[in-house]
Amino acid sequence: MWKWEIENKAKGTIVILHDMIEHHEYYIDLISKFNSIGYHVLMGDLPGQGQTTRMNKGHVEDFKQYIERLTEWVDVANRYELPVIVVGQGLGGLILAEALKEESIQIDGAIFLNPLFTFKQSFINRKNLLKSSIRLSRDESKFKLGVDLSSFTSDNKWLERYSKDELLTEEVSYHWYSLINERMNNIENDMDLIHVDVLCIHSNENDIIDVDRNVHIIKKVDNDYLKIVRLNNIEHGIFQRENISVPFYHVERFLDDIQHHIGFMG
Repeated sequence: MWKWEIENKAKGTIVILHDMIEHHEYYIDLISKFNSIGYHVLMGDLPGQGQTTRMNKGHVEDFKQYIERLTEWVDVANRYELPVIVVGQGLGGLILAEALKEESIQIDGAIFLNPLFTFKQSFINRKNLLKSSIRLSRDESKFKLGVDLSSFTSDNKWLERYSKDELLTEEVSYHWYSLINERMNNIENDMDLIHVDVLCIHSNENDIIDVDRNVHIIKKVDNDYLKIVRLNNIEHGIFQRENISVPFYHVERFLDDIQHHIGFMG
């Protein structure tokens, strides 16, 4: 885990959870934006991705490893004694939802960015990933996830970075895929246990998740403040592009609303 602290008095602390395949370095520009509006930021690489491991890349033994890692980061964030908001992109959004449902973390707000609650049917059919329930549940061997990186972004600068990045996790274990599918299949259960302020941003041009189904699921959150935004002309990786002014506008407004809602004066 790394910390990006601001020198002046902070408004709050942001914890960021990245998506499958990628790692924390793809959020440096977003982190800088958060710092510029007065927030400390904490972020690390999820288990099995980025700099966390070379041996078990693309594999975790149990989904709880993700929740335990998030819990550790939120515990550190709470030491600042400031409002804590967690941002989860894709896989990070699935982890965030599960942690909130299990009441593993206490935070002031949650921002979901194209959360991995569903796979788009065309994605599943195209990759033909479901070999057999037995193999998926037991096999630690790896296969290519088959996500076209252009599904994350059409920004050429970012695509060039992807093409040269040896830390990307393009192969995952069948066991990992089974764990993720199990959580996705049950994500709709107990969403009403989420009681924090929520902003959920979806990209309509999305080749990975079923946006309509995702919206149906997020609407089950039981809280007075639930804002759902659907953006055009942006792919799955909402902040994996140079121009992030539109999505960040919605994020900043949400953060301002949280400050007013909880009466935090800074």
